[in-house]
Formats: sequence, C-alpha cells, structure tokens
Amino acid sequence: MTIVIVLLGLLISHFFFRIKRFRDFRWLTRLISRLRARWPGVEWLALAVVLLMAPLLAWLGGAVMGFWLGLPGWFLFSLLVLLYTLGPRDLDRDVEALRAEGEAHIDPALVLRARRSMRLAADSNGVAAGAAVLHAALSRWFGILFWFVVLGPTGALLYRFNRAALQIDGLTKAEIGWLVRLRLVLDWPTLVLTVLAAGLCGDLDRVNQARKRYAEVQPGFWLWPSLLDRTAEAFVPPEVDQRQGLLLGHQMVWRMLMLWLVVMSLMLLAGWLV
Repeated sequence: MTIVIVLLGLLISHFFFRIKRFRDFRWLTRLISRLRARWPGVEWLALAVVLLMAPLLAWLGGAVMGFWLGLPGWFLFSLLVLLYTLGPRDLDRDVEALRAEGEAHIDPALVLRARRSMRLAADSNGVAAGAAVLHAALSRWFGILFWFVVLGPTGALLYRFNRAALQIDGLTKAEIGWLVRLRLVLDWPTLVLTVLAAGLCGDLDRVNQARKRYAEVQPGFWLWPSLLDRTAEAFVPPEVDQRQGLLLGHQMVWRMLMLWLVVMSLMLLAGWLV
C-alpha cells in the first residue's frame, strides 16, 4: 500500500501542481514564534515543537480518519500527508522556468522565485546548477519519500516541519543549531541513498571518485549536504553552461527517482514493504 500512496502522491503532485497553494506551514512557524516569545531563551524550544507536533498530528489525523472510514481513511490520510509535505515548490517547473529564462513567455518574477527557492545565482556555472537540482530533489522528493516509507506520515511531517522551522526569521544561532542537528540526522540516510542512486544511474566510478574527494575535505563517518556538490561533478562536465547543467541535473534526479520506485516495488514483492 505504501508504494501505491507514493505513486499516487507523485502523480498528483506532478500533474496538479497548483496543489502547492495548500502547502502552507505558516501555522507552524507562527506557533513556534509565539512560544518563543512566551518562553524566550529556551534554545531547544523550536526543535521540541517540531518533534512533538509531527507524531501528534500524524496520530490524531490517522485516528480520526481511521475511525471515520476505517482502512480507506488511513490510506486517504497518508496520501494527503504526502501531498502536503512534498515540495513545497514543483521541481520540474522551477527547472523549466530557469532554463527558459529570457524567453518572452516566461514571467521574470517566476524565474526569480525559482532562483531563490533553488539558491542558484544567475552567474552560476553548469556544475553548480546540477548540484542545485540535487539539493532541491533531496529536500522536495527523496527526504520526504525516505522518511514516509520508514515512519509513515510521522516521518514525512517531521522532515518537512524541520525544514519549515529553519525558515523562521529571527532564530538565534543556538536555535538554528538545534534544528540543523535534526536536519543532518534526517538527511544522513537520504544522502547515502541519493549518492548511491546517482552512481547506479550514471557513472559509478566517477561518483565514487567524487565521494573520495569529498572525504579528503570532510573525513569521517558523517555526511553533509555538501557531498551533493561533489556528486554533481561526476555527471556535469565543467565546460557546460547553467542551462545545460540544469538539464543534466534534472535528467539525473528523474532517473534516480525511477530507481527508488523500482527498489520500493521489489521490496513490496519481497514482503519488506506494506
């Protein structure tokens, strides 16, 4: 059933992209801001809200929908959570807007929002553009999918709430530190699988060489998101421009997504996934 929810969620999110209007997390950021104003100086308060709200809402929503509709209610609730937490912006349309920048039919405001969302400067080269697509795919697709498969709605809400909380204005360095620790924990297994998928979908030897170059700078067991910058070097030639880098990165993440879905289907057939 999990793979069916994932497939439906991805299809609905892709073809009905206006659903992004409902991906509003301002209620969470307002709640955290009010609690911070009520108890100033509690550095771990934002983290505690994220850790409590995700399982609480998942349990409450699942219980209500399950009581109301039974198993179909749980299925519907899980699908709604996945749709809510994917994105929040559509990666395909952001890449399309950036690649079409300067053309008459493209709204410059749309391009600007896409650049800000993907944190890609106008003068970035092709490798940086490919890396930006990898980073966006990690936060919009792969992180959500991994934790949804592992923990269900709780995992998806936890991952997205953590990302949303980091966007709150006025957070202190200590508060950001607590939230970043959770983000790194949530991203670590996804980074492993993302880099592995990039190697299997591209040139495994070049990806491995990129990982070794990364290990020279960041030795140790822990992985940081900067690993994706090195990974992009394995499939984006240094001489390509930004548009071509976006195209190569976009093609790569779609191949990786297909591989993830195939692996999940095999896990379902083997009885490792329900």
